[in-house]
Amino acid sequence: MAIVEEVAASGAGLSSPADLLKRVEELSEKLALPRELVVGFMAQPDADAIYRYRIRALNTVKGIKDVLKEGASAWGEIAAEDQLKAVESVLRLNGDDEWSSYEIRAMIDDLLPVLSPSIPLLILPTLRQYFASHPSLTSASRALERPRGGQDSTIDLHDHQPFKSPAGWGVINLLAFAISKLTADQTEKNIGLIIPPTLVLMDDWEPCYRQKGARILSIWMDKLDRDLIKRMGIDKLLLDSLIHTISLNSNPPLGDVLDITLKLTFRCREEGEKRTKVLEDIMEKGIVQGWVYAPSGLEGREVSIHIARMMERMCGVMGTGITRWLKTVIPHLLQPLQYPPTPLVIPHYLANLSCLLCVVHTVRPTCRISRWRGQILNVLSRLWVQLHERGLSSSLDDVDDGDEEDNSHTKTQLQTLIRQVFDELIDQIPSIREDELPRIRALAPHIFAELIPTA
Repeated sequence: MAIVEEVAASGAGLSSPADLLKRVEELSEKLALPRELVVGFMAQPDADAIYRYRIRALNTVKGIKDVLKEGASAWGEIAAEDQLKAVESVLRLNGDDEWSSYEIRAMIDDLLPVLSPSIPLLILPTLRQYFASHPSLTSASRALERPRGGQDSTIDLHDHQPFKSPAGWGVINLLAFAISKLTADQTEKNIGLIIPPTLVLMDDWEPCYRQKGARILSIWMDKLDRDLIKRMGIDKLLLDSLIHTISLNSNPPLGDVLDITLKLTFRCREEGEKRTKVLEDIMEKGIVQGWVYAPSGLEGREVSIHIARMMERMCGVMGTGITRWLKTVIPHLLQPLQYPPTPLVIPHYLANLSCLLCVVHTVRPTCRISRWRGQILNVLSRLWVQLHERGLSSSLDDVDDGDEEDNSHTKTQLQTLIRQVFDELIDQIPSIREDELPRIRALAPHIFAELIPTA
């Protein structure tokens, strides 16, 4: 049964700024996140408690919105400092945390225009108390040559982080909101309040916070002059942190960190040796080592799928530069394609086939794919047979709860990708048409007829 909680939002008698401020503060107090919903790493909060809080929060934010709409003229007379105190809890909800929701965020977006434009600048100084100092930064937020306390000092950084405490709930959302509203000039003037919490988050031991830090970096990196970033020496700190995050290959995957890393790389590294070194680090630490050390089972499959997608992205960035890693890339893309076609494996098929097609196409100018043609044709031919003999029966019939239309679409996708890889190989190595294809087709003409039509 749906939980409905009424929040009185009457604006009657709120004509004075003092009365209006008091009413908004009363409503905002109801948004304080219960202590039991602030859980540690790997802990799961009570789902029913989260649901009840979201319902209460949505109704409360709606009540605040209605009050501010009715008392708009009086609200404009209230000092920005008092406005911030009254709506801080609302802004803490403005994120993708499990205790927030799309509806809550949409409601918050509706009331943002009535807030003082000075609020973002007022927020930043209040956040210092929630983030421990970073050992690689000076008090002026410049990079140190060596971290204070040695290379292992970042371990001590994790011992106590107030932003993870009950009092620190939602402060990351406050930080993101404040930075998003700053102009380029304001960002530069307040960079000392922005870099430390960003880097603390990016170097946290929990992947989810590393991703939040990377996303905050993506908000302000374009607002800051790249020469200033380099003069402060923080470009290396940021890139090293991002590449380390990529190398962790956490599950669930942190999908947007690679794009943020590439964006910063192209912004802070001129084309040439230094940029190439960063891209090589991404390939070696994020992709090559990621495949080598990926865990087994379902968790490993999610990681491997993500790596295949990163590899496809790197093809677009590095072009034929990926050729030096073919010895690692091709076998790791082909190996999962030899698994029996079960519902759990299908996403892996799709990701690796798509990446394989991209790799084969990307290295075309090098003429280096020829040495891999035997392995590729062998594995894809076997996969075609498996899809024909098993995929058309019960193995794929359970995909997406037995939805026949989706199953048919999935089979078509797989078959199309295999054909495209075959076509790309034939286009690059015409001799395949006379040598390998007739022999493959002769093995099972009725199965390979669609894949290898007769001339």
